[in-house]
Amino acid sequence: MGTIFGTALSLMLGVGGAVVAAEGGPDATRHYLAGHVLLGVGIGLLVATVLRSVMRIFLDRAASRVPNASVQAPTADHASVTVLPTRPAQVVPLRGRHAA
Repeated sequence: MGTIFGTALSLMLGVGGAVVAAEGGPDATRHYLAGHVLLGVGIGLLVATVLRSVMRIFLDRAASRVPNASVQAPTADHASVTVLPTRPAQVVPLRGRHAA
């Protein structure tokens, strides 16, 4: 889900930045700069999302190729455990709406 959200966000920022950068009108320099900042953030986020996805796939494949080595459980001395006697629960008759 994070990959889909990251890709959608980066594409939205990239396209929005391109639209703002291409818009001509008053204060075009400020729009040009803002558009390129948005465009750069969108492309950077897209690259980061793609790299994260590729590395996740690469690491999953590398982990699946490693044969399962048998691991012996560490040995431990058994300790004695003292258990206290339990008291029976007190039975209270239920009344009113709790009786149902």
